[in-house]
Amino acid sequence: MANLEKYKVDHLFLLIGENPLPNYVAAKLLLNKGGFLYLVHTSGTKAQAIRLRKILDREIEDCQPSQLISLENYESDAYQIQRKILKQVERLEQGIIGMNYTGGTKAMAVHAYRAILQETQNKRQEAIFSYLDPRRLEMCIDREDGDRIAIPIRSQDIAIKLETIFELHGRQFKKDKKSEEIKPNKIPILPNLAKQLATVNQDEAKSTIWFHWLISIFCEGNGDRNQSARKPPKPNGKRGNWKSKTALEQLSFPTNDLPKEIVEEFSKHSFLDKNENLSLKQIKESGCFDNIQDFCEWLDGLWLEYHLLQKIESIASKVGIIDYGMDFNIDLAGTEQGFQFDLAFTYGYQIFAISCTTSDDRSLCKSKLFEAYLRAQQMGGSEARVALLCFAKDIEGIKAEIIDLLSDKQIKIFGREHLDSLDHEIFEWLQENDAELNQ
Repeated sequence: MANLEKYKVDHLFLLIGENPLPNYVAAKLLLNKGGFLYLVHTSGTKAQAIRLRKILDREIEDCQPSQLISLENYESDAYQIQRKILKQVERLEQGIIGMNYTGGTKAMAVHAYRAILQETQNKRQEAIFSYLDPRRLEMCIDREDGDRIAIPIRSQDIAIKLETIFELHGRQFKKDKKSEEIKPNKIPILPNLAKQLATVNQDEAKSTIWFHWLISIFCEGNGDRNQSARKPPKPNGKRGNWKSKTALEQLSFPTNDLPKEIVEEFSKHSFLDKNENLSLKQIKESGCFDNIQDFCEWLDGLWLEYHLLQKIESIASKVGIIDYGMDFNIDLAGTEQGFQFDLAFTYGYQIFAISCTTSDDRSLCKSKLFEAYLRAQQMGGSEARVALLCFAKDIEGIKAEIIDLLSDKQIKIFGREHLDSLDHEIFEWLQENDAELNQ
């Protein structure tokens, strides 16, 4: 546990910024039982303050309801900032007063600091000032002599769920069509088949056979559109959508050219008809999927996410992963589809996001990594970490191309050679993360 007990306060002022996650961490680590929280915000961060208040009042036990202090549009006005802060501090006759100025503007931090320091010195009342260092994940305590005390925050010191991180930003998981619950997926589908597909795709020759079958036989019907799972390509050149459920149920596909490991798994799940063909009707009847189009998506590449999911599931409790899941479909104003994290987990208060693709196209791989990086930064700040799992042949080359734009410490790329050892790779990623924080 971080050695923060002697720096906890009874009255904690938080300067609210665009990303309220650091404020959440400060409140969890620095407030005494029965303490009071004061969320200092501007007109531009009022929504963040309201969301934060709702979450903290729900999660922090034995504490008073959080209070909002609005600076309105005076985020750079020294007189107004000090006046608003002093008005509150003057009422506080007992207890230790603290201010964490990780969020907010520099002007807010300077003038709020001066107001609290002046008033507490006049009353000879103890005050503790702090900020969160995102680069090293340390809570820094400012001393009166101008020095500072840096206290590392480790993964076991604070736990946060992914849903809470998204809620802090006003985002919600999209409702599941079947259950109407708002949550990501944590249950691997066809884990053994996904594992076999991962093993097959580590072998270049077998991988070539697999993709030829998937594209030429399954998706395109070997040139016969009546036997294809996909409709013809769109006018813009993009792949056609999957056929209707009714049309798909009539289709079956020869498996004689597939690697035997895959055929054996199909057989174990009773997916093959009497002619050893992959029968979409039998897959529907198996109940593994809500509809046959979901199976098509799974076979077309979603299996990779489920393979990664089961790898993370196998090590989560051992390595300190707090929360995890896949297919985080998030509503985003101004867009029809919102955005999606393929897979994400929390480690302490850091968010780790992983984007997955079975493509080897360099441009697509880079774009997926960039999007995951930007979204993770929006949700988790500069403490966020991002990885790409792809089938590109030159993953070091891709990393070299983007390293000037993205921090080497914040990104990771896994390739097909890592498919069987992803659990170990993720464990090492976490160890590297912890080691970097100690440098």
